Amino acid sequence: MLNYDLRSLLDLKARVVFFPVRHHSPTAARLVRELIQRLRPAAVLIEGPADFNERIDELYLPHRPPLAVYSYLRLPTGQRRGAYYPLCEHSPEWQALLAARDIEATARFIDLHWADIAGAEGEPDNRYSDAEFRRSCYIAALCKRLGVEDFNTLWDTLFELDADLDLENYLERAHNLCGNMRLLEGDGSAVDRRREAFMASMIRKTLDDHKGRVVVVTGGYHSVALHGRLTGKAPAGMAEPAECSPAPPTPGEERGIALTPYSFERLDSLTGYEAGMPNPGFYQQVWRDRQNGYTDTHHKLLQRVAQRLRDDKQVISAADLIAAETTARGLAALRGHAEVWRTDLVDGITGALIKEEMTRGGRHPLLDAVHDVLRGGERGLLAEGAQLPPLVVDIQTQLEAHDLQARSQPRDVDLDLEQDAGRERSRIMHRLRLLEVSGYEHTGGTDLSVRDDLAKVWERWHIAWNPDFDARCIESARYGPTLAEAAAARLAEAAERIERDAGKAALLLLDAALAGLTTLAGSLLERLKELVRSDGNYFTVTGALNHLLYLYRYDVVLQTAGHGEIGALVTQAYQRGLWLLEGLGQVSGQDAELLEGLRALRETFERCEQSLGLERAELVQVLGRIGADRGQRPLVRGGVLGAQWSLGAADGESVGTALQQFADPNHLGDFLTGLFALAREQVQRQRGILLGINDMLGHYDDEDFLTALPALRLAFTYFTPREKHHMALTLREALGLQKTPELAALTVDTATAARALAFEGRLFASLEKYGVRGGEHESA
Repeated sequence: MLNYDLRSLLDLKARVVFFPVRHHSPTAARLVRELIQRLRPAAVLIEGPADFNERIDELYLPHRPPLAVYSYLRLPTGQRRGAYYPLCEHSPEWQALLAARDIEATARFIDLHWADIAGAEGEPDNRYSDAEFRRSCYIAALCKRLGVEDFNTLWDTLFELDADLDLENYLERAHNLCGNMRLLEGDGSAVDRRREAFMASMIRKTLDDHKGRVVVVTGGYHSVALHGRLTGKAPAGMAEPAECSPAPPTPGEERGIALTPYSFERLDSLTGYEAGMPNPGFYQQVWRDRQNGYTDTHHKLLQRVAQRLRDDKQVISAADLIAAETTARGLAALRGHAEVWRTDLVDGITGALIKEEMTRGGRHPLLDAVHDVLRGGERGLLAEGAQLPPLVVDIQTQLEAHDLQARSQPRDVDLDLEQDAGRERSRIMHRLRLLEVSGYEHTGGTDLSVRDDLAKVWERWHIAWNPDFDARCIESARYGPTLAEAAAARLAEAAERIERDAGKAALLLLDAALAGLTTLAGSLLERLKELVRSDGNYFTVTGALNHLLYLYRYDVVLQTAGHGEIGALVTQAYQRGLWLLEGLGQVSGQDAELLEGLRALRETFERCEQSLGLERAELVQVLGRIGADRGQRPLVRGGVLGAQWSLGAADGESVGTALQQFADPNHLGDFLTGLFALAREQVQRQRGILLGINDMLGHYDDEDFLTALPALRLAFTYFTPREKHHMALTLREALGLQKTPELAALTVDTATAARALAFEGRLFASLEKYGVRGGEHESA
């Protein structure tokens, strides 16, 4: 025990009494009420955001907890952050507020405004954090000494298990535990010291403003430091800085604070909450049972687990339940617990019902169901009268004006995007989608990212009430005061997270168009330009070009056609794509994407040559260099030659001449795949090309033909069955074969037929080798 004034800290007759808490502790919640009712102080000061004090009366509206005070800001850099101060029924801070109201004491939050520390590295978004206890060497040593597994079990052992723990014993244990840890582990972080300097100044101000006593309710980690600051006995370093005041907003900074609904799922430390008690539903039930004098909490929860498992169609019998409860009771007795506790119940169910071997920390469907029940399903609800952020008001107004509110029954809404009314309703719901607001799901219609069917452009949305709707709207307030501004800011934030992928950024621009935000997406457009300039991947750049070209040239539905900024992006992506195409070399494995990118480059030139001032000579020269480069793959050379042909920069005769360079059966199919992909219509009109291909195939022996066959099959997939039939007729006519042969339909798939042909070839070769057949393959 290091030397600090524990006796003074425990003095309940002092003018300032410190009550150290673990956030969301039922025992701390019970005893802080008792302390306030016993001392009847003039003021109750609570760890919480001091910038909410002007609206603290909102907390006394008839809300249904859990809820949270949500503080948010936009930094001058454009970064947006938000933080939560969660409160549930068994939170000591919540009970301290209620107790202060009951005795008509002044209640105030005293923590430094979160905006003042939001930029500090490593600061958690959940402000009621007990991370210091979880990583403390002192706590680890104490756990080992007491034979418990972790801090959660240590706290339960010292504070929660004894339903009759009195105020004096609680204060002595808590001040010893928290004070020793704080003093042994150091003087806290710079942020902690700033916060404590501000809290101390708030306590002094309250003492000046009130004649009576003051109760200070903070996390136990801060109690010894605050006491030392007020008495002048803080250990060296702990009192620095001496004073701290909130800084005014800097230019370009926006701040806000509001109440928001919360949930036990978000409060559970097992799902990642940094200060949560694990399984908050268990502690909530303990709180309510002890308020009513009951001690059978584990029995109620075991019944809920059994019902949950049966609802999930898992067989659980009365004998299983008896075994689980018996095991849990035995473990509680073995561990010296006065009643079956959370860990006893979980371990009892696991030991009695899970027969398979589990690794440490492993998951199991039954164990997941247990933790789901113990987590609880409590969801908060704000009462009418709570002040809402401007964004929430704007969302409510727009949903009402366009008949998009969630109703008692879910509904599907079909929208015609070619009509102004349908387009406006669609934009509202896409903005909600970008903000991840619950209850609005895009379930069908035209996929404008694929654009395979644009005969009718429509959407289907599923609208259903969701308990997280209010919370998501409130928590999105950090993005802006209106739905349009918030959605645009959310897109810009998403763009900042993209690294060297122009394709993903272009999809964000498509999202902006769907949400009707092209006039608000200046930062997004600048980010996209930067990504295109820096992207060295041909495939992502041309993928972006595909989307950009659609938005600029074709999209009258989303009203982006001819948009100047998008046109500039088209030009930039086009030029970048051409440069990257020339450097592809022997890159393979993405043949379809490579040709799709080449088509995008050609189509961009065809559609935008005049409007964007694209130079024909530049394109033709690049294609010519690639086509003449023997280091390029046959697929690429065929593709660029097809592009030249479709643009009129090559003719059928030059294509026929180039074809002879790829007579190798290993190259012919790849060359034709590229050629057909980019010059499908020209090939069908040129008898010479068809005759050249036919002549080349006629000179192949069976082995060569089988080598070329897979790639040839792929090449001809670019033609429809009708087009292939027309090409066959054209070829027959060119060969002077007037009568159409009657071909028997294959009774097997083409792969099987090819294998049969290969076998036949090998067979004929063997027959010839041994003189069984003549060299001319005469009929038997």
